[in-house]
Order: sequence, then C-alpha cells, then structure tokens
Amino acid sequence: MTIPKFQKLILNWSMENRRDMPWRNTHDPYKILVSEVMLQQTQVARVLLKYKEFLKEFPTLQSLARASDKKLLFVWAGLGYWKRALSLKKTAQIIARNYQGKFPKEPTLLTKLPGIGPYTAGAVACFAFGHQEAFLDTNIRRVYLYFFFPPSTSSGQTSKKVSDKEILAIAQKALISLPNHGTVLIQPIITPREWHYALLDYGAVALKDKRINKQSQHYKKQSKFTNSFRSFRAQVLHFLLQEPKQTATINKIEKLLTKVKSPYKSKEILLALTKDGLVKKKGTSYSI
Repeated sequence: MTIPKFQKLILNWSMENRRDMPWRNTHDPYKILVSEVMLQQTQVARVLLKYKEFLKEFPTLQSLARASDKKLLFVWAGLGYWKRALSLKKTAQIIARNYQGKFPKEPTLLTKLPGIGPYTAGAVACFAFGHQEAFLDTNIRRVYLYFFFPPSTSSGQTSKKVSDKEILAIAQKALISLPNHGTVLIQPIITPREWHYALLDYGAVALKDKRINKQSQHYKKQSKFTNSFRSFRAQVLHFLLQEPKQTATINKIEKLLTKVKSPYKSKEILLALTKDGLVKKKGTSYSI
C-alpha cells in the first residue's frame, strides 16, 4: 500500500461515513480536552451522554478550576475512572494559574499536565491548534497496522510485534504529505484535524471487528469491570455521593460491601480511594 493510495482510500471513505460529534464542532481547547479525557478508555456512546451535561455545569476552564471535588465527582458519575476528573481539574488550575488561562499549544508542554499522555496531548494540539504531528490511539494504530503491517503468519499474526515508533514514522509521512496531493485526493487541502478524524472513524467503524491491535508491542487487554476491584471502588463512591454531606461511617461502608458481596475488604478499597485523592478520612468516617 502506497501512502497516496492510503490517503485516498481513507478520505473517500470519510466523505460518506464521517461521524458527527459535538466536540468536533469546536476549536476551543478546553472543550476538546474535556472530550478527550472522557474518551480515555470509555465508549463514545457513554461520553455523548455526559459531555453536554459536564459543560453545562463547567462551561469554562475557570469554572472547572474553581469547582468543588464533591460537585465535580457528582457530575462525572457514570463515566468511571474517577481519578480522570480530579486530574482534569488540576490541569485547569495549572493552566489558569501558570498560563494565565491560555492553553499551551505544543504536545511536549501538554504532556506535563496531570492526566495528559502522548495521545491526548497530540489530539488537543491537533484539533484545537492544527499542530502537524502524528499521534496514535487504539483506533488510529489499528488503521496503520491493517494497511502497512499485514499478518505474515498462517495464524494471522505478524512474525514480530510492531512498535509505535515504526507506525509513527509512516503516520508522519502520511500527514505532512497531505497538502501536496491535490490531484490524488478528493479535496485539494486536508487539515491535520480532518485527517485524524478520518483515521479515528475508519479504525472505530470500518475496522471495529479486526483484532489487529494484538500485533502492537503496546497492546494491553482491558480487564473486565464486573466484579473487579474497580467496580467495588465505584460502588463505594456512588454510595458516598448519595449520602448526606457525601459522608459515611466505616461501618456503613462495610455494610454496603457486605451487601454487594465484595471479595475485597473495606480497608483496601478505602486506602486506594484515599491514595487517589477521591475520598478523605475524618475520624471514623470517609467523605468525598
């Protein structure tokens, strides 16, 4: 597969199948960051339900920076991976304080902020500021593996695991050559933003049944949520959010965990929640 043919295939498909999402209709880095943090390890359908609600409560970077943890976690409920919410708030506070409310535009600066890894930094820099640097997530990685690293064994696996460095070398060539292929592509100029949206959509929709990401060196199978340690942590948080003043005694929490048949002791669950900054101990009680 040559890069020009690859570009044409992806963009032709995108013209007919581009997904419309609210965060794609803005260049506001704050709103884009909110969507990208929500989308970390969370299905799009769940994020669509929460995105507008979250922005209604915290419409600006400054409003999130000033929010109480209790209100923030109450609004975040339903998305899981609760620590992301606190990291997002910390990032808002750092940008408001250290950058006078203006987002840093370079991915290298964005990765220094809480909860922002290489993909999220690349996505915000690209979608908000048009930064011309390739980045990978599960869906984009799947696209490049499928077209440029086809299986080479009878079992459908490559003989070696593919590194992100190898994929990014091709991804960057495909990105920076886009404006120079007007006679090949449907449109004369494709922005980095639209190109990455096209890749995300193709990986999520056209290749959704392809298990090709196992060929990556960086592949990690996501653990099941049901009856996991995370699931019982979440039940404790939900319980506290519904309690008066979002506070409950250790005895009430132990009764909850007994009722839901948790194999984990209250001590280890509460220790983990405290370590992540999600709850605070007050005498014999715990509070959001």
